[in-house]
Amino acid sequence: MISKIIPKTGKNHYRFVLTMVLVLLSLVVLTISLLVTAYFQLSEIHKEFDSSAKDTLAYKQNFLYSQTNNLTNYFTAVEKTLEFESFLQGNSHSEEHVQSIMMAMSYSNPNIMQFRFLDKLGHEKIRIDKKNIAGTPYKLTKDNLQDKSKRYYFTETKNIGEGKVWFSKIDLNMEHGKIVEPIIPTLRVAKAYYVDGEFKGILIINIFMKNILDEIMKSELFNIAIIDKDFYLLSNNLDRYNAQWTRYLNKEKEKKYTINNNTDNFLLELIFKKKNSTLNISDIIKNNEGLKIVIEEKSEKIIEYAKSIINYMMLMGLIVFVISFPIAILLSRNPLKLHEELEKSRDNLKKQLDIIDRYVYMSITDLDGNITDVSTAFARLSGYSKDELIGMNHLFLMHPNTPPSVYEDMWNNIRSGKDWSSTLKNISKNGKKYWVKKHVSPILKEQKISGFTAIREDITAQKAIEKIAMKDELTGAYNRRFLNIVFTKELNRAKRKDNLFSIAMFDIDYFKNFNDTYGHIKGDEALQDVVTCVNEELQRGGDYLFRVGGEEFIIIYSEMKSFEEAKEFSSKIVKKVENMHLSHKTSECSDHLTISLGLLTITTQCTMDEKKISQHIDELLYSAKYAGRNQLVALKC
Repeated sequence: MISKIIPKTGKNHYRFVLTMVLVLLSLVVLTISLLVTAYFQLSEIHKEFDSSAKDTLAYKQNFLYSQTNNLTNYFTAVEKTLEFESFLQGNSHSEEHVQSIMMAMSYSNPNIMQFRFLDKLGHEKIRIDKKNIAGTPYKLTKDNLQDKSKRYYFTETKNIGEGKVWFSKIDLNMEHGKIVEPIIPTLRVAKAYYVDGEFKGILIINIFMKNILDEIMKSELFNIAIIDKDFYLLSNNLDRYNAQWTRYLNKEKEKKYTINNNTDNFLLELIFKKKNSTLNISDIIKNNEGLKIVIEEKSEKIIEYAKSIINYMMLMGLIVFVISFPIAILLSRNPLKLHEELEKSRDNLKKQLDIIDRYVYMSITDLDGNITDVSTAFARLSGYSKDELIGMNHLFLMHPNTPPSVYEDMWNNIRSGKDWSSTLKNISKNGKKYWVKKHVSPILKEQKISGFTAIREDITAQKAIEKIAMKDELTGAYNRRFLNIVFTKELNRAKRKDNLFSIAMFDIDYFKNFNDTYGHIKGDEALQDVVTCVNEELQRGGDYLFRVGGEEFIIIYSEMKSFEEAKEFSSKIVKKVENMHLSHKTSECSDHLTISLGLLTITTQCTMDEKKISQHIDELLYSAKYAGRNQLVALKC
């Protein structure tokens, strides 16, 4: 047939035959390659699922252990105080201090629902409550304290013995014998206390479990359930169950956890053998419920992988079939040479892509800033894996103190099609801060922005060097050299934007007496404590604290909205230093370490230059000291 169309004597005949042979050979090779690739991809997917299952369970175990360990640490923190020992021995004067410790711990952990002390008769002596997760804790008055002597948690904790921590079942909060709606998963942790072998009472913490359970349930790859020893479901994200807390809710009591296989899909079951893994957590929450965490592979993820393999095979088959003819014609002219060139180009491209992946801190995001792809280098820099980063919004990586104006400037530029660059402080997965110089460029498809590419330079070391150059070695406050830079910059910026500019000078009252009384080491520690105390209040982008002398400091805050706000803020700093309660017996104005502060607020109409401003804040500080110290003197220009 072919001979009739193209004579064998012609060179085109042999070229055509060679082309067809090459096309058929390429299809055969492609088919075999796709089958082998599919086989190994399936094997790798199985391995990835197994590895991910182990990592997921390990993470859940560590997370749950850290949460329960925090609770037992709270007990230790309270019981190690002298005030608590005094309180157990019947000293009523220590009760308020113990209550303040419990209140501080309730503030520190948003999951604490109640923190109470029940005396040996089961009566509430101290009770801190929250109405909801992350709510503000409040103490109950003595009129509202209750008798809990008949409650199971009191009797069981009392009998568990000295030094042991008691855990309740994870159940639903009940009021007046009924489950509270909407349901509030609750865990109680308690510990009994004795003095010379005599039982004195218990500390008990009620925990909102919602956030903890939500974190345990969170997974992209797995369905997760928490079950007890009787296989009743406490909490889960399983698609086949529309049930929670089946031991406690009457309408769900007949539902228990069972292993689910892909019995509804024979092909899926043939390709993937669905597995589940179990983690016993009864040694973490020791409440005799026999709690376990069960994870099983999500069917939709398995189907997604299967579809990707099938689609890959079909697409590659179609592509090869379409382009095989022209490629075969080209190959027929000089097969070996073309093959060598293709291999060389492929290797070069692979090397270039590999270099970019390993050494360039790159990420790609969609229009909303959600990460769609990252390089291995950037994953290593951030501390997250690629899987964790993909889907995460890139703003999550930025330090929380980043001013909103930075985000506004970035989005205004890149959404208008412009490139954008800036120096940013980021925070890694383990909480470590690092600095990058970030360059963002829009990705254009058919003249429309479809996403953004970000390239970063790690400048953490450079920032560290800069920090050393601008920081006071003893206290960590900025030094006088950096003050000279910031003073001029912030004053000019305030005038340019028609904003107020506030500058304050303070020193520690009778600090020479403090050094003479307690020694210079304690004096250095006092300076560090004051800097830490003041810095806790200076959280805005325009707030700076400088050490300009032995015990003299200057504060610049250029984002105050009014003179009254600046005075109130400065007065708060003065009070907060005194409220540290650092003993200063030789002070003539207080029993504690105090500061005197002079504040000057500059308006845009003020004609003072930098030298005059410096003289005025020095005079204002002198006025505060002359007026009796431990106070604020303020002036508006």
